[in-house]
Amino acid sequence: MSSGIQAAQIRAFAPPAAAAQSEAIRHRVRLSRLAVWAVVASGPVALTVALTSSPTSVQAAIPAKPAPVRTAAAANPAGYAQLFVSVWLCGSTGEMSSA
Repeated sequence: MSSGIQAAQIRAFAPPAAAAQSEAIRHRVRLSRLAVWAVVASGPVALTVALTSSPTSVQAAIPAKPAPVRTAAAANPAGYAQLFVSVWLCGSTGEMSSA
């Protein structure tokens, strides 16, 4: 068999293989389109289900006795500053090294 005849026979078998491959691609495209439309359609369906479902009511538990709120007395910084300065002025450097 000459090489020209073999090449013609190979070309004769190539289109069906290419056609099968393109048909598989068409199926994938159709399935992906179907999936996209299913996702798009699920939004309004979910909204309809949420609106038509019966609402559940939840009541908050009321505490028996309210907890007392304690507020701290405001600290007087003047007393702290006065104490700090008096200790600093009365102290010596020898006391600092022993502490």
